[in-house]
Amino acid sequence: MKKAQRGKKKARKGFRIVRICIAILFCLAAIAAAAIAAAGDFYTKPLITDVTIEAGNTFSIDDFFEKTPEDARFITDVSGIDTKIPAVYGLKVAFDKYFNQEVRLTIQDTTAPTGKAVKQEFFTVDPFPEVEKCVTDLYDLNGIAEVKFRDGVPDVSAGGDFIVPVVVTDPYQNSTTIEVPVHVTKDSTPPVITGIKDNQMVRSGDEIDFREGITVTDDYDPEPVLTIDASKFDYNKPGKYTVFYKATDRSGNVAEAKITLEVWQSSASDLKTKEAYKYADQILKKIKKGKNNAEYAKNIYKWVCHNMVYLGRAGHPTFEKAALAGFKDRKGNCWVMCCCYKVLLDRANIPNLIVARANSKVTRSNHYWNLIYVDKGWYHCDCTPLYPFFMKIDSQLDDFHTFESKLYPKRATKKAKSTKGYYAKRAN
Repeated sequence: MKKAQRGKKKARKGFRIVRICIAILFCLAAIAAAAIAAAGDFYTKPLITDVTIEAGNTFSIDDFFEKTPEDARFITDVSGIDTKIPAVYGLKVAFDKYFNQEVRLTIQDTTAPTGKAVKQEFFTVDPFPEVEKCVTDLYDLNGIAEVKFRDGVPDVSAGGDFIVPVVVTDPYQNSTTIEVPVHVTKDSTPPVITGIKDNQMVRSGDEIDFREGITVTDDYDPEPVLTIDASKFDYNKPGKYTVFYKATDRSGNVAEAKITLEVWQSSASDLKTKEAYKYADQILKKIKKGKNNAEYAKNIYKWVCHNMVYLGRAGHPTFEKAALAGFKDRKGNCWVMCCCYKVLLDRANIPNLIVARANSKVTRSNHYWNLIYVDKGWYHCDCTPLYPFFMKIDSQLDDFHTFESKLYPKRATKKAKSTKGYYAKRAN
């Protein structure tokens, strides 16, 4: 009986061992199946271990898989990577719980700069434009390292049309060639001088404008330069004189002309300087001084504007003679009116100068106006009816009032508070 019981116990114990072994086998099979499944996923979602992007583009974990696992991520911190700058980075990625892998990210710049050509037009005597002026709208992600003429500065001395290649390179030696159209004019035709009046008769003491009626034209240059040599001419000495004209265009072509004129003795007696100041003193007695020199100068200006008639006639080379004639006749040209204002200012002890027009864009005739020193600065004043103004600064002048700035003291730069209404009804 006891033997039978011991046999049953052994049988039950063996059965338990078998069940435990079967359970262990099932567990091992499950682990093997999971490993096989994971390996299957690895091979169905292959990792890309070497990724290259163009500078300026972005990247993500998806770039490293043909099919991205849901839990794929970067182990390496990639937040500090600047994709604008070419470089190579070693990174680590993790995926599918069981795997992490080293990968490489390469950032490269293979994109050439872009830009546009700027057509160039100039004359053979002009220097070839700088290369930077031949192109525009240049762009590259990493900047422009060099801009140069591919074949150096071309020889354009014969004139004509050219295509000049300009090479633009970035810091990573990517380059693009921009073809710049160039038109070069060879000008060999001199300017034309018209309006020359030869064999003139001039009264002794009279003023003559050698530019009056003279025009200079050129087939290419819109502003050829006219120079006049009247250095030997003497208004006050009777005799025959030659005045030389020379016009030069921007290409260096020259046209020349000359006139002869004769100065004959005037029968009028010489005017005395002191007489002009006597007239000025009498006039100033009737003019209010005001609170300061600016008001005094304004009142004197108004007197000239209101009491003199413009007469476009040359004469009276010295300012004293011109002023005396103006005070007596109450008429005269810009020179006379300017000189009357000057003499009155002199007698009023207000510093002043006469300004002569130079290189005007709109007229070639002479013109004169005044500079006055009031309110701690030099200001422009013009008494003539065509261009009347009082206390203007340089920036307020028009093209009729161009002058050689360096010949005069530094002018005020701040506009006067109010100068409107200073020019009113003029004498008839």
